[in-house]
Order: sequence, then structure tokens, then C-alpha cells
Amino acid sequence: MSQHPKDGRNHLSRREFLIRAGMTGVALPSLGAILAACAKKATPGGGGSVSPGGLKLASPDNPVTLPVTSDNPPIADGLQHEGGPLKIFGYNDYIYKKVLNQFKDTFGVGVQYTVFDTPDEMVSKMKTNGSDFDLIVTVTLENIGKLGFGKLIQPLNQSYLPNVGPGILSGLPDFYDVGRVYAAPYVIYTTGIAWRNDMVSDDIAAMDNPYDIYWDTRFAGKTHLLNGSRDLLAAALLRRGYSPNETDPTKLDQVKQDLLDGANTMGWKYDHVDYTELSTNSWEIHNTWSGQMAYYQYYLPKGVDITALSYLWPPQGAGKKPGLISHDLFAIPKGAANPVLAHQMINFLYDTKTSLLNYSYEGYQPAINAFTPDIAVSGGYLPESLAYTIITPDMVPLGVSELELAPAATQLYQQIYTEVTGGA
Repeated sequence: MSQHPKDGRNHLSRREFLIRAGMTGVALPSLGAILAACAKKATPGGGGSVSPGGLKLASPDNPVTLPVTSDNPPIADGLQHEGGPLKIFGYNDYIYKKVLNQFKDTFGVGVQYTVFDTPDEMVSKMKTNGSDFDLIVTVTLENIGKLGFGKLIQPLNQSYLPNVGPGILSGLPDFYDVGRVYAAPYVIYTTGIAWRNDMVSDDIAAMDNPYDIYWDTRFAGKTHLLNGSRDLLAAALLRRGYSPNETDPTKLDQVKQDLLDGANTMGWKYDHVDYTELSTNSWEIHNTWSGQMAYYQYYLPKGVDITALSYLWPPQGAGKKPGLISHDLFAIPKGAANPVLAHQMINFLYDTKTSLLNYSYEGYQPAINAFTPDIAVSGGYLPESLAYTIITPDMVPLGVSELELAPAATQLYQQIYTEVTGGA
């Protein structure tokens, strides 16, 4: 069996935050109280443009332009890069060490990498000592507004980013930061259904509603869902045809009951390490991310070929059901000591050769036009049977994203998650 480069490393996936994000340890108000708060703030269609605290909540229907102010301008043009070290704040091991070493050699500076585990931790540390860092890798879509309106990050200067503008995957939305004033995309991924087609004879892609497979009792004890409040609820919300950002109390109560029923009849397990579980055959169906599929080839049980694994992003199935798509972002903290170097690292990772090297380790698709299914296969990054998991520009408008919610709705999602999973 081939060895994945991450084997033997103390690797905390960017997505491992989902476990902890759903288990804050904070005493929550009663479900009734949260439902009442959501009812007061809910707007038709499952969303609102302003949270109770006054923060604008971005969505495709309510795009947000983050303001540039006199006390937080972009850096000037034409500056020489600083002496470093470049201080990166990110998920553990989220830029390939070989890429970091190449950057060191190219610019003649050191790199220091400080780890955060969850988006909440990142935002909290940015509030207290954000200027200690030069680059955040990475910011999720639901947090960019907090950082921008809070003046915790600085506007980008596009003159230092010649690779970025033309390099970004065509059609990638910017409703959360119109004009990409504060952030640049890093990686992109979909959320879908993986299954062992050597064990499951059903044609899940042909189902009118493929989300039903998670509730099919024939696969009880062999179905795993992603562990975290947003993705767990999204599976149930999308199954009913609701928005993954739903705030309507009645709909959320329906979804809670669906999940409680499923937890009881299916015996779901909740995790994000599907690739490491392949060798034990512990699952036949797994809610997962497209980026995980790149790892599967390194963890196959003896005698099992990669063609035994299939993946469906529901918009591509016969039922054309909505499915999640998202991307992570780079941002530069306000007051960073090395902002030119930070820009240069972003631009460096948009170089096609560097981006592909990084992908060979990270597995999550760079959000660039130069990465295509043909390149994924011809370059040996993915087996041909999984080439369809690569996101192309025509797929982008088919997806929906998990967006920032008002605090009361966030608490409700977390409480439902805890009730369903028992804290998982």
C-alpha cells in the first residue's frame, strides 16, 4: 500500500474543528428560548441581512462590501519585502512543509507557523493579539465579516498579487467580500456522499433524493455522518429541501426530529476520518468532503481497488438536489509586521507549480483555474476513477454554502447537534 505523506504526523485536519465547534462547553439557553429568539429575528427564506448585534450577514442575495477606512488602509505599492520571519496563523500542517521551505529559499526569510484548532479560537486570538501574525491560513466564509468589520484584518494590495486575479477559479463568488478587498480564496471543496460500491448495490446517484440513504435502515450501523453542528444539520435540511442556513424555528424543529429519529434507527457514527476507517470496513456510506477522496487511495484495505469507492455531490445526481460547496480564504491581520511577505506568500501559492505541489500533500483542491480533472489524473494526483470529484467552474453555481448565522441561530444549531449526538 502506498503511504500518504501525512502518515505518522500529528496532523489535525482543518475540518477537525467541526468536532470542537459543536462542543463549546458553554451552557446554552433552553431550546424554547432559542427558538423564540430565532422567531423574532427570522426572515422569509431562512436568513437575514443583519444580526441582532448589527453585523451584516452576507449571502448571495445580500452581498457585503467590507469597508476600507482611513485607519485601516492597504499597504503602499512598491515596497520591498520585510526581513521576516513570516508569521503564519493556521490549521495544523495546512501548507506543505516543502512549499514553506521553497518560500524560505526564494525570499531568504524564515517562516514561523502557529496553530489554531477552531475558527472560534482564531477569531478570539485575533481580537487579543492578531497583530502578532502576518497571514491567516485559513478563514472560513462565516468569519470573514467578523474580521473585516471588526478591523482585525487589513485590505489586500492587489499590486503584490499578480497571480491571484487571473488565477482564481472562474465563477467563484465573492458575496462575503465584494471585490475581494480583504481575502483571497485558498482551497475549494464540496460536501457529498461516499460509499463502498463493492458493498452497496444501490445506485445512489440515480436516487431522486440521495440524502434519504442516510436514513435507510438497511445500512444501520454502517452509515457515518460528518461531526459538527453545521454539516450534520445541513444533511437533514437539504434532505427536506431547506437552506443549510435555515433559521425558521418550525423547520429547524422538524429537522431536529428527523435527526433524532435517524440517530435512533441508524446508529449513526459522527466523524471526519473516513479515509482512516477504510481498512476496518467500518462504514459503507459516509457523508464527507470531496477533498477526502484524494486520501482514499492511500488507505485502501488489502485487495480493494480505488474503483470500489464512489462519491456523489447531489447536484450532479439524477435528482439534482442542492449540495454544499465552499472555499477557505487567506487574510492578513491588521498591524502585521510583515505584510509584504504575507502578500508574497499568497501570490506564491497561486503559482501553478507551487499550488500543485501543495495539493499533492494537502489533498484539498486549490481554488485556481489551472487545476483541472485532466491535470489531476495526468499528474498522478488522483486516480482516473475519482477525477469527477474535482470542482470545475460550471459546478460552482450549482452549490450552496454554509454562511454566518446570527448568534441565537448558532446556539440553536449547536443545541440540536448536542441533543442528537450526545456530544459525540
